[in-house]
Amino acid sequence: MKTTTEIPGQRRIATGESIVLQIAGPDRPGVTSMLTSIIAEERATLVSIGQSVLNGFLMLSAIVSIPPSSNALHRILLAVSEMGLRLDVRTYQQSVPVGADRACRLVLCVTMLGELQTGAALSHVTQFFAKREMNILDIRTISDDRLDGLELFVGLPGERRITDDELATLRGEILSVGRTHDIDVAVQKDDIYRRSKRLVCLDVDSTFVQGELIDELAELVGCKEQVAAITQRTMAGELDFSQALTERVALLEGLSLERAQKLAATIETTPGAELLAATLKSLGFKVGLVSGGFDFFVDTLKSRYELDFTFANELEVQDGRLTGRVRGTIVDPQRKAQLLRDMAKVYQLRLEQTVAVGDGANDMLMLQTAGLGIAYRAKPKLQQVADMSVNHHVGLDALLYLMGFTQRELRWLSDREL
Repeated sequence: MKTTTEIPGQRRIATGESIVLQIAGPDRPGVTSMLTSIIAEERATLVSIGQSVLNGFLMLSAIVSIPPSSNALHRILLAVSEMGLRLDVRTYQQSVPVGADRACRLVLCVTMLGELQTGAALSHVTQFFAKREMNILDIRTISDDRLDGLELFVGLPGERRITDDELATLRGEILSVGRTHDIDVAVQKDDIYRRSKRLVCLDVDSTFVQGELIDELAELVGCKEQVAAITQRTMAGELDFSQALTERVALLEGLSLERAQKLAATIETTPGAELLAATLKSLGFKVGLVSGGFDFFVDTLKSRYELDFTFANELEVQDGRLTGRVRGTIVDPQRKAQLLRDMAKVYQLRLEQTVAVGDGANDMLMLQTAGLGIAYRAKPKLQQVADMSVNHHVGLDALLYLMGFTQRELRWLSDREL
């Protein structure tokens, strides 16, 4: 026999049916313990439960199946009232199995970094989802002091598998909305690999360090404008990288290696690069540099920041001066991608567990090969194929948020280890 419980301001709820409980109010210890203890004592069934705390305000939701003649709902109502919280109750109409949204659909994690306090950027992104019938399942704040970081978990409509090309198109559209509002956006599958990355390969020039070393070396021999023009066209994808490198290195013929090394020592790393490397290393990541630049400089960075590996081009030197030729295999786009694969094998990792970061067209294949490809203040051609783009954050350590870490987690780590 079913009994009913009167909820103030709501309709009578009959026991013997499944109900949705929503408890809200100032957070305090013991709320979840109270709810689950009553459910256990009254022999009710806890179907599902979720809880979040936002700036000290609790939202706890639970689906509960209450047997006939149970006193569970009445006891929960009294306990919630005594705690100074609000209870909302409604009948649960089960149309799909609990958890079916995540089980049957592709779920995307969309990370937003930037000025989110006005609501404008979030409004346009969520409108984009609504128009395409993409349902927001969860929203998580990854910033603490101010609202400048969010993760949105979004389910795609239907159960049909989405192709890689369709996902790439969708990702590009979402990133475009972000660029319109000057925010950085990342779009990833919310799968087992999203937070199991273990290897990070970074480009060097204009990524790990500021500027292009080869352009600065060219200034020493009086041909900076000529070399810089070739560099710009190469990074934009207008020239073949290997041919362009050969032409630029030829212009450095006769330059003293000692002068080149002294200049390289003055090149500054990108803000946040040291913090990024130190944080990842402390968490057990393998971190390395894969550069179309020169080994004498990249090897120095490896030693300075205790990186795991570096690859770059070797300049031929005779009698202490550059000959204008490159020795060995040129680290071109194809070579960068292969080196990423090789390092994944060395460390016994799947490609889905790798991250690649770069800024130019010569990084395109490496980013496409990696499980997560990040375009850092990159040329448009690279942004079109990247999983995510960082355009508005100067610090390279912003990549940590795009990789799934929260500000609270990073602060905790910094206080203890870095």
